[in-house]
Amino acid sequence: MFPRSPLLPYPMTVPNFPGNHRRFRGRERLIAIAFLVVMIGFGARLVQLQVVEHSRWKAMAQAQMYNTAKEPLPRGEIRDRHGLPLAVTLPMSYAVGFRPSETINRDSLAQVLTNYLPLAETTIRRKLDSHGFTYLARRVDWQVEQRLEPLKLPGIEFTREARRSYPATVAAGTIVGFTNVDGIGQDGIERAMDSLLSGDRLDMIVWNDARRAVPAVMSPMEEAVAQSGAHVQLTIDLQLQAILDRALSEELADRQFEKACALLLDPHTGEILGLSTLPQFDPNAPADVAGEFRRCWPVTDLFEPGSIFKVVTVGAGLEENVVTAATLIDCEGGKYRVPGKVLNDAHPYGTLTVAEVFSKSSNIGCAKISERLRADDVYDWIMRFGFGSKTDVGLLAEPSGYVPRPANWSGPTRSNLAIGQGVSVTVLQIAAAYGAVANGGMLMQPKLIRALEFPTGEKVAFDPVSLRPVLREETARELTRLMTMVVEEGTGKSAKIEGVKIAGKTGTAQKVNLEAKSYYSNRYVSSFVGFFPADAPQYVLAVVVDDPRGGSYYGGQISAPVFKAIAHEILESRHPHLLPPDEESTESDSSKLVEQDSIEQEEISFDSLQFANVPRVAMPAVLGLPLRVAAERMANAGLTARLEGHGVVSSQHPPAGIQVPLGYECYIIAQPIGVAQYAVSR
Repeated sequence: MFPRSPLLPYPMTVPNFPGNHRRFRGRERLIAIAFLVVMIGFGARLVQLQVVEHSRWKAMAQAQMYNTAKEPLPRGEIRDRHGLPLAVTLPMSYAVGFRPSETINRDSLAQVLTNYLPLAETTIRRKLDSHGFTYLARRVDWQVEQRLEPLKLPGIEFTREARRSYPATVAAGTIVGFTNVDGIGQDGIERAMDSLLSGDRLDMIVWNDARRAVPAVMSPMEEAVAQSGAHVQLTIDLQLQAILDRALSEELADRQFEKACALLLDPHTGEILGLSTLPQFDPNAPADVAGEFRRCWPVTDLFEPGSIFKVVTVGAGLEENVVTAATLIDCEGGKYRVPGKVLNDAHPYGTLTVAEVFSKSSNIGCAKISERLRADDVYDWIMRFGFGSKTDVGLLAEPSGYVPRPANWSGPTRSNLAIGQGVSVTVLQIAAAYGAVANGGMLMQPKLIRALEFPTGEKVAFDPVSLRPVLREETARELTRLMTMVVEEGTGKSAKIEGVKIAGKTGTAQKVNLEAKSYYSNRYVSSFVGFFPADAPQYVLAVVVDDPRGGSYYGGQISAPVFKAIAHEILESRHPHLLPPDEESTESDSSKLVEQDSIEQEEISFDSLQFANVPRVAMPAVLGLPLRVAAERMANAGLTARLEGHGVVSSQHPPAGIQVPLGYECYIIAQPIGVAQYAVSR
């Protein structure tokens, strides 16, 4: 019944039909069912989101809120055989990045950044026009970051990044190599051992704000499994390396040439003790040198060796018993026709003994020795000496070289091979072959990596590897005698050192003209390879000068004097008792080392370095000290400090407690207080 109407004298009524109630209840059920279906759908979706797809949606949410950044851990050091640093990491620089947003006024930002970054305003504006994240500058000094960061410039981000430094500068620069701006090895050991040196990268969780910036590091992930890079210890001896660098530069200072090198090898272990190249390469400034001089070309580049290869020809003849040192060879007056060419000697020799053929470097005499050997024997002896195969010394891009098989020989091939033409070798292969003669006949694998030291403290040392016997001991002794004749009375007199027996061989090879597929008539590779002391060899030394110009080009006149200068200084510093009394050095410079009877099996430590007549002191502990205080402690200890950076000391070389010679130059790295504390704790 409806309420009473004020206009009607009686209340309104609605007819009570049975169908009205049924229709109303039907609508109620329909609404209830629809509501129930909706709620079931909501519930099912909720279960799907919260249970079935929980991981997926959680990951999406975290991806929006957080980001994972890869922070490189400290790259391992490269050290010499005594632990002296050749490559270290300095975590003292920053990368300045820009993350664009529509709200940023790029013109104003560019004007501000011009006052801080070492970039032109036009360059900054061009980079700011990027639609995505871009780096404005890399390896920016920490002082720039300290001035810029408080400004809170929109879109500007700072990332701390390590900077590679090479404290030995040009010393063994082509061996050490360098890294790019991202810390990835580009050449040398830096490239060949990149995966070991770089180690793992530490995953860091960073928080993204509404503008997609990354203002703070939240926490490290997987820190327990992340590892810094391993330290690589080379066979290089920085003291000997300094001798090579100095002598090579000084002896060739007044000469014009394309490039030159001096490679020093231990014949008993195969260890490379030093390798100097000209032009010199400083890994701290790789852009200053052309690419061909940045690589370790004595290991990677091929050349035709010329007469220094005759040691293989004569050695094979002696081993196969087709000649002796006294065998007479008719050298045809300096001209000898072979299939396809006329072979010439520098002088019109008549009949010579094999010993004289070798000492006077007769091309005709060596060709006639080769004619007494079977073609297969010639090929086998070349291969046995290590040519035609990689040395696997530990650097990338090392070639095998080229030795033609007998089936591919043409008319003059045999005589060409006898005198070092038509075969391609590396300087390292030549040095290793001479090492086999020096040590009594065993070919040793050249070695550059001495040991690895991992962050866990584990050390792995690499023992010398004997590849195969090449010569009988008596043949090696006879070849050594012939090589001393080269220096005493033959083409290598300029390498002679009074009182010390030097064994060696000169080489003067025509350069190959690849375009004309022939030889240049006026371009040469001049070389001298030998070992000393000849009666108890300790060192193999190969000196190669590519394309000398403006005067003499013979190996005996160009490379032999360099060999002599290097050998004399090494003997003076390491074996002064071998020199005559009036030749002994009286210098007391701290870089001179006292006599060592042998360089074999030397301990892997800085303590093994012995300085002549120089007191030794313990390296002070200066980590965490202000740079000024650290410098004072070094001075008080009688040491010279090479300082880099500002703030407090985060790294020192050598480590504290190591015994070093009085006056030794140490390497001290400092950083701002916060960064240094982080570096020291790591």
